[in-house]
Amino acid sequence: MISYEIHISGRVQGVGFRPFIFNLAEEFGLKGYVSNDELGVIIVCQGENSEQFFNEIHHRKPKSSEIIFSEIKEIKTAEIFDNFYIKPTEKNIVVDIPLTPDFATCESCETELFDEKNPRYFYPFTTCTQCGPRYSVTKKFPFERENTAIEVFKMCPNCLAEYQNSDDVRFHSQTNSCPNCGIQIWLKDNQGNEFKGSNKEIFEKLAEELSQGKIVALKNTAGYLLMCDATNSEAVSELRKRKRRPTKPFAVLFSGISTMQEYLEMSELQIQHFKSSESPIIVTKIKEVKDLAIEEISPNMNTIGAMFPYSGTLKLVSKTFGKPLIATSGNFHGSPICSTTEEAEQILGKIADYFLHNTLEIQHPQDDSVIKFSPKHHQKIVFRRSRGFAPNYFFAEELSELNKEKNKILSLGGDLKNTFAIVPNNHVYISEYIGDLANFETYERFENTVKSYQKIFNFQPEIILKDLHPKYENQNIISKFSKKSAQSARIEEIQHHKAHFASILGEKKLWKKDKVLGVIWDGIGFGTSTEIWGGEFFLLENKKIERVAQLENFAWILGDKMSKTPKISALSVSGNNEDLKFAFDENEWKIYTNLIEKSEVKTSSMGRFFDAVAFVLGYEKPLFFEGEPAMWLEKISQEKFPTDFTDFHRLKDYLKNDEFENIPTKKLFSKILEEKKSGKSAGKIGLNFHYTLIKAIEKIAQRFAVKEIAFSGGVWQNALLVDLAIEFLGDKFELHFHEKLSPNDENISFGQLNYYLNLK
Repeated sequence: MISYEIHISGRVQGVGFRPFIFNLAEEFGLKGYVSNDELGVIIVCQGENSEQFFNEIHHRKPKSSEIIFSEIKEIKTAEIFDNFYIKPTEKNIVVDIPLTPDFATCESCETELFDEKNPRYFYPFTTCTQCGPRYSVTKKFPFERENTAIEVFKMCPNCLAEYQNSDDVRFHSQTNSCPNCGIQIWLKDNQGNEFKGSNKEIFEKLAEELSQGKIVALKNTAGYLLMCDATNSEAVSELRKRKRRPTKPFAVLFSGISTMQEYLEMSELQIQHFKSSESPIIVTKIKEVKDLAIEEISPNMNTIGAMFPYSGTLKLVSKTFGKPLIATSGNFHGSPICSTTEEAEQILGKIADYFLHNTLEIQHPQDDSVIKFSPKHHQKIVFRRSRGFAPNYFFAEELSELNKEKNKILSLGGDLKNTFAIVPNNHVYISEYIGDLANFETYERFENTVKSYQKIFNFQPEIILKDLHPKYENQNIISKFSKKSAQSARIEEIQHHKAHFASILGEKKLWKKDKVLGVIWDGIGFGTSTEIWGGEFFLLENKKIERVAQLENFAWILGDKMSKTPKISALSVSGNNEDLKFAFDENEWKIYTNLIEKSEVKTSSMGRFFDAVAFVLGYEKPLFFEGEPAMWLEKISQEKFPTDFTDFHRLKDYLKNDEFENIPTKKLFSKILEEKKSGKSAGKIGLNFHYTLIKAIEKIAQRFAVKEIAFSGGVWQNALLVDLAIEFLGDKFELHFHEKLSPNDENISFGQLNYYLNLK
């Protein structure tokens, strides 16, 4: 009998692919088997409809799956099959496939949560083949129950019957469980007193305490969240005080789309993303404040990070409480998200009044992903790439061409907003957002995540890529590998901003283009021993990258103090302009001006330039989180550039009549000071500042006769700057913005990898 062997690679494990294949094979009258293997899924089938069956797989594949390679071929076999079945996966195989991220709870499972007659009524961990935790519960791959934290919950007869029934939505669902055999929850206060009751009673008690202004640490599927009543200003203020987070905006959890639409300006595009399997937080403009404690939630801003209840736990708490809730990462500001009972009670005990724990052991703790769409042109901007997106990056086709030697590579990324990337096989995996490695606990999370990947892929790096900065914390991990590996691994250094440029070139597949201008703007990155970069223009030409222009340098003094004190940036950019004397006492003025005059270290930091402009336009306080002054400047400037803005002649290019090779920092800043002294509104000056930068990009792009411009670096999280670029450059150049990765330092690891593979 003619037999066929079918291989399918991509995101095909943990998405209900085998049960889908089983039912499709039954429909086509085929016999044989389907199984997971190291490359994805293998199917052996017999029957005259096999080729039609192969084609139909692509048309009807599960919604959460992603096929990146497939083939069918005839094989010779003496075996004759009596039926079609799901064959158990072979033990101890090392996978070479994309890993499966966590999926938001589907509508079918949500219906069961609130159905009083359903056995899973108020069971937070209701999942099926199409939804629920995957990456966060996985110990190793392939994705089988025995390789996950769900393994310890042995299926009861009812769950097992569902698992074995090919007509059931939970047929072969690896995360299947119910209240009788699955994950248990319990509620206790910070004194150790436990509340006894059913799941429904626990959530009702939780809602009661939240309504009394209490703060709750709730264990979600990928880590703890801190929650309180978003309409109670005292509760939100108390959370800020306890969490040590003075001003950074909080995310707000709404019970559903209709509730969101009461408070927020919602586009169809945003609704689609809220309802997607990734369901990220979306930074959204407020339509009507209503009862929200908005000044405490998002001080001085007109947007909030809106969260859709993507898990069973969040659906139950938001529906039971009935009002919007603060839902912020369960940590002290700057530390990694908590994931165990012990960790939560130890670290969050001084923050939370109550704890909602559960018995699920989280393997990969993750923060929620955060995105935004620019108001005018709806350009997607990723602020944080984590739950739902990490750790996959579909780069296999390029990788096979660039890494013919099949080197095993580790890219360490940056130190702030760290991610790392590995190439252990034919795929690249970019870790979830890890954070600032200057924090000890965050560095530990970084090390533990690297170790986890080593275990999953049986991986020892042959090449290690690191930043040029000599003191980045992530370089400490190199000594943690076995001596043999560390000695044999080749270590390559890649400059920070070149990695940013390489990242957008890789994401948008631009390496083979004739000429691309890279506009790489961020806070700081090590350039040379006397130069800190941050406002750079690079040219890709003939597969070479050259720095061709920059923001003109100004003095860099006092390290982190300058980064956290905008008035120091303003003084430096201005060249000690006496108009700024009002902001300093006599001693400060003497010390700072002297340091600026004598400084040997210079910087082209666009991030510090934004701080300086924000300061002279009214932002006069110390900042409490990175980018705070720039966010404020974007907000007041955006108010002068509404989405229906068409009166472009009102915009002013402060450098219109100037010819320059590098953006003249001091001259531009002087004109902003003049405008402020003349009484112009801060918002209009801010908008003109953004516009002037875009026109400066145009001049530099024309000088190098480029047709394509690529943007990267944290400054390009500024949605106004993105909209202005599209508005005024989009018809003259082809523009490339990050959409899969964040423009901030999260993309450095992927950029290091791209730089090495393309320019080694």
